[in-house]
Amino acid sequence: MSRDGTTASLRGWSLVVVLLLALVVLGGCGSATSVPSNGQPSTTASAETTSSSVATTPTGAASKCNVFAAASLTQVFPEIQAAFKQAHPEFAGVEFVNNFQGTDTLVAQIKEGAPADVFVSASLKYGKQLYEEGLIEAPVNFCRNKLIVVVPAGNPGGIASLEDLAAPGRKIAICAESVPVGTYARTVLEKMNSGLGSDFSRRVMSNVVTEANKVTAIVSSVSLGEVDAGFVYVTDATSAGDKVERIDIPNEYQSDPLPTYPIAVVKTNRSGEVAQRFIDFLLSAEGQRILQKYDFLPVS
Repeated sequence: MSRDGTTASLRGWSLVVVLLLALVVLGGCGSATSVPSNGQPSTTASAETTSSSVATTPTGAASKCNVFAAASLTQVFPEIQAAFKQAHPEFAGVEFVNNFQGTDTLVAQIKEGAPADVFVSASLKYGKQLYEEGLIEAPVNFCRNKLIVVVPAGNPGGIASLEDLAAPGRKIAICAESVPVGTYARTVLEKMNSGLGSDFSRRVMSNVVTEANKVTAIVSSVSLGEVDAGFVYVTDATSAGDKVERIDIPNEYQSDPLPTYPIAVVKTNRSGEVAQRFIDFLLSAEGQRILQKYDFLPVS
C-alpha cells in the first residue's frame, strides 16, 4: 500500500472513533431527558429529584396544623401560636388553622372524620370520652377558668347584683347544656339556691331568652345589648374589655372542680411533630404566662 493510502485509512478510522464517542455521550444524556414521538420532552428524573428533596426535609416538618379548640380560647390561642413560632424558628412557616367552637360541636366533627391535629376541650368529660374511644392521645390538663356574669356597657337592664337576674322581665343569655360553659352555668345556678333562695335557679332560667352553641355568641349578644346579662367565663369578660361590665360569682357558687381544659394530639394528626411541640410550649412557662395574661388559671 502506498503512503497516501495508509494516511487515508488512518483518517477513516479516526472518524469512526469520533462518531462512536459522540454516540456514547448522547446516550448518557438521554437518560435525563428523552423526546417521545409527540415531540414533548419527558423528564424521567423528576421522581428521583422529588424523593431526594423530601429526604432532606427535617423529620416531622409540616406546613399546616389544624387546631380544634374550645371557643373560649379564641383570643389567647393566636398569641400563643405566634409566640411558639418565634421560639421555634424551624416551625416559622407553619400555618395554624384554628376551629373555635363549642366543645360538643368539635367532638362531633372529630367523630365524623374532620381533619383535626390538636383537640382542646373546655371540659374534662369530652377529653376523657374521645380518649376512651381511641380518637385522641392521652389528654393533659393545661389551665382552668371560672364563671362570671356580664352585662352590656352602661348596664341598661339595671342588673346590679346576682339577685337581679331572677327579677321578672330580665333577658338572660346562657349556653346550651351540651356546651361545657352551659353545663357549668347550670351547676352554678343550682349552687346559688342555697344562698339566694331555693327556687333561684328556676326563676333565672325562666328569664333565659338565648341558649347559644358557644360562649363567644353570648359575649356578642351582651356586647350588642341584645340581652340584659349572660353567663360566660372570666376570660371572655377579659377579652371583651369595656364592651361589658362584670358581676362576680363568689367562689362558693363556682363548680367543683373548676372548668378545666385538656389538650391532646388527635390520632389522625397530619402535622408531624408540630402538634406535640405546640402542646409542650403551651405547658411551658411562656405558654402559661400568656394564658394567665388573659386570666386563665393554672392547673395546680
